[in-house]
Amino acid sequence: MKKKIPVQFLKSPVILHTFTRDQIERGDLSDFIEKFGEGQLGDGVVEHLFGKLVFKFEGVEEGGVATHPKVRVLLRRLNDRWRWSGFFLNLSEPLGPPDTFNLYPLLALGLCTADLKIGTWDNTGRTFIRIGSQIHQFKDIAHMVVEHLRKETKLSHAVIQQRHRDIEQQFKAINL
Repeated sequence: MKKKIPVQFLKSPVILHTFTRDQIERGDLSDFIEKFGEGQLGDGVVEHLFGKLVFKFEGVEEGGVATHPKVRVLLRRLNDRWRWSGFFLNLSEPLGPPDTFNLYPLLALGLCTADLKIGTWDNTGRTFIRIGSQIHQFKDIAHMVVEHLRKETKLSHAVIQQRHRDIEQQFKAINL
C-alpha cells in the first residue's frame, strides 16, 4: 500500500523523515520511497516539498553522517534510487547531529556517495580526508535536478537561482 504524504506536511515549513535504527542497519529505504518516491510526486506535491525535507537518523547522536558506516551505506542507496535531494533537501537544517559536515546537509549527503580516505600526515599528525571524484558528479546532479523539477512548479526564476547559489555554498566548505 502506497503511503500518501499528509496534506498538513505539505503546508509545514519543514518535513522531517527519521530513519529508524533498524532501517539504518538493514539499509532499508522502503518507507521513505513509499512516501517520497516518484509515484508520490504528482498533483503539485513537488512545489510544496521544495527545500523542506530534513533527514534524521535514530541512534546517531554524535559524529558526521558522512563517516558513519551504516548511514553512508543507507544514503548511498538512497542516492542511487532517489536523486532529488538537491531540490527537496532543507539546506539550513543539519543532516543528522549538528556536527561539522552535517551543518551542510547536501554536502554531507554528497560525501556519503563519495569514496573517502581518512588518514594522518606523517610529520604533523594532523588528520586529512581525501574525497573521491564522485562528489563532483553529485553536485552536478543536484543542479540538474533543480533545473529539471523547476519545470513542474510555479517557483520564480529568482527562487531557482537562489537554490543554485545555496547548492554552491554547501560545497564551498570543502573548496569545491
